[in-house]
Amino acid sequence: MRSAFIKSLATAVAINAALWTAASLIGLVPGLGESTFFGGVLFASFGATAAAAIVASRFTAAGARKRWAGISLAILLLSFISPLALGAGNLPISPFNPADTTYNEFRGGFGIAYSILHVTTYLAVQRFIGRVIPN
Repeated sequence: MRSAFIKSLATAVAINAALWTAASLIGLVPGLGESTFFGGVLFASFGATAAAAIVASRFTAAGARKRWAGISLAILLLSFISPLALGAGNLPISPFNPADTTYNEFRGGFGIAYSILHVTTYLAVQRFIGRVIPN
């Protein structure tokens, strides 16, 4: 599981960093040097893959891979609520300072970028961690 976690983490961080960089270059999200969001994306990639590895290690019985596939897909679908609410203006951009409107013009871009990052992290986890779970 440790090897699968490291491979999944490296894949998620690399892809998400590249996608965030591309999104910042086209103006969908703030530039890399303008905010701390890039570091947050990398930290979130680590956190998501670590959580997946911890949960996946509990799936050991027969038929575990099928249950894992269903549960992880449900979690992915539920995870879209946050970026959609952010893009729609129902969540503050900064939970630490909800009144801050510095990055309001990027609200839709954040929603789109975060949704894509959820999918890429999910795919990285399924590619490596999901395959370690027994059938």
